[in-house]
Amino acid sequence: MAEPLRKLKDDGSPYTRPPDVEASIDALRGLPRAELVERCRISDPNHPSYVKSECVLHFVRQAKADNNDRHFEALFRILRTRVQHALPAVDRSVEEGESALVQASAIEIRDAVLFRFQELLCRDRAGYDDRLDYFEIRFDGAIANLRRTARRKTWKEENRSQPLSYDDETSELSSEVEDALARLNPQSPEKIDDPAYRKRLAAAIDSLPEDQRRVIVLLLRDIQIESKDPEAVTIVKVLACSEKTVRNRRDRAFKALRAALDEDSGE
Repeated sequence: MAEPLRKLKDDGSPYTRPPDVEASIDALRGLPRAELVERCRISDPNHPSYVKSECVLHFVRQAKADNNDRHFEALFRILRTRVQHALPAVDRSVEEGESALVQASAIEIRDAVLFRFQELLCRDRAGYDDRLDYFEIRFDGAIANLRRTARRKTWKEENRSQPLSYDDETSELSSEVEDALARLNPQSPEKIDDPAYRKRLAAAIDSLPEDQRRVIVLLLRDIQIESKDPEAVTIVKVLACSEKTVRNRRDRAFKALRAALDEDSGE
């Protein structure tokens, strides 16, 4: 029988693997190492001998007890590939300029997820990290949680720690950004220079529905909604939707943000 998980739920009861995962681990434990590795290399989930990622992770964690670095490395490489496949691929069918923009963010998020997962494995190999227990229960869901965390962190670093976009020649805010901020706070647009206000604004943007949040993030990156220049990167191209749809999402987002900011400030 597989070693029980150690992480405890809020009620004090231990985490437990799904019955099918437990049964699969028990069936695989008696295999020779080389055969186990070959079974884990099967990547097609519909293959009758496919080994779930929850089980692969279990055997990666157990490899430390074998004191066999080669066995650990073989299983780890397989699991790392599984993590990469669980991350969204970059859509390369879009315009060239937009593809570079999206690809850069996707690569940064992918690398952050892989680094965090590898960090957890290293900690577990050095001792026992119960944060990996959930990965043995719902691997794809746990990776999705890492991806969401990485995406939020990436957005914060790109859009909060850096100053808003200014025109290089005039040192003024670009027209799209200025328009966006003016719509958010027509009474006092200068508030955007207040760190406390920017923090509340960032939190409010985070709470928007995904389609509206993406429009606001792109506006604050100084990306135009539409352009007569066919080579220009625009929100319409990035989101692959009509100009009317973008403007509707923008207007709904502005309304929600104004309400959130007014509520936070007690106005």
